[in-house]
Amino acid sequence: MNKEKWAIVTLSQDGVALAQRVAQQLDDKMCHIYTKEKYAKQNMQVFDTDITSFFRSIMDQYDIICGIMATGIVVRAIAPNLGHKSSDPGILVIDTKGDYVISLLSGHLGGANDAARLLAKRMDAQAVITTGTDVKGSMAVDVLAEKLNCVIADFTAAKDVTALILNNEAVALVNQENCELDGVVLPNNLELLETSRDLEEGKYAGVILTSMSRQKPEFAIPSVQLVPQKLVLGIGCRRDTPGEKIIAAVAATLAELQLNEKCIKAFATIALKQNEPGIEEACKQFKAKKVIIPDAMVQMVQSRFDGSDFVFKTTGLYAVSEPCGYIASSFGKCLLEKRKMNGITLSVWLPEK
Repeated sequence: MNKEKWAIVTLSQDGVALAQRVAQQLDDKMCHIYTKEKYAKQNMQVFDTDITSFFRSIMDQYDIICGIMATGIVVRAIAPNLGHKSSDPGILVIDTKGDYVISLLSGHLGGANDAARLLAKRMDAQAVITTGTDVKGSMAVDVLAEKLNCVIADFTAAKDVTALILNNEAVALVNQENCELDGVVLPNNLELLETSRDLEEGKYAGVILTSMSRQKPEFAIPSVQLVPQKLVLGIGCRRDTPGEKIIAAVAATLAELQLNEKCIKAFATIALKQNEPGIEEACKQFKAKKVIIPDAMVQMVQSRFDGSDFVFKTTGLYAVSEPCGYIASSFGKCLLEKRKMNGITLSVWLPEK
């Protein structure tokens, strides 16, 4: 498992001393300390740009960025560099005495709230959490999505439904996809239903629906769709197939199946294709991971699928897409057998559990 990456940024001598303590307490994380040259100690990294430009350069490189400086400095530094809550890192601020750990940005999706609690506990400091649902001991839609391994289809809708939860309105959770709820403690005003047919008219102010469907059902009340990231796509392609072609093929395939593009969990392929630029681009576009299946494992199951002598000549295997998807989905259900499209072969798989 990859370690969570933290950047610790400071602008003073006292801050450097505290940064060293923070890094020591986070020995289970990958920590890099950044400061100005005149304050730098051994193994610290120096930056010579202004603080706003520096934050811009690291925003997409770390899971958590911790500023040991005044909150106002951090606010001004990150403001021009913010993208969206679904992609911004968690931002923390610590005073130079180390008394308070403030969750400043991306408290839920970026993990800043949990990071602040963790660091405060290890530093014997006070975590400062201001997100409304945390203050009330409730749950935001984005937190629920994370616990269910889902992504949010519409963040505006998520904000509206979160407001209902925060205001103690009755909200229904229609778990159409049977997402795992063990260990998830729902707020008292969030009621679990199996299907939308169980919705009683006038009883609920909002709906949260887990669904992989491309089209969300229309409800008479505010609603948000949580899309489970379950699908595995087995993929093979000719060498140097452009990323835009692969992306277009994937989009067309899921449209045909009436499945939301956000439900892609992984692309599975063989070692020969692990550095294929087009597959890399598709993984980035669909925010999916890449799974490499060893040739020996493909050979064990390839007899289940139609093979190709041409594929064998180029890869040493009789099939790529279907065996890879089958294995990467933990021998799941095939939603679409291999589909050939201009040098691209795709198959679509859904894990049984």
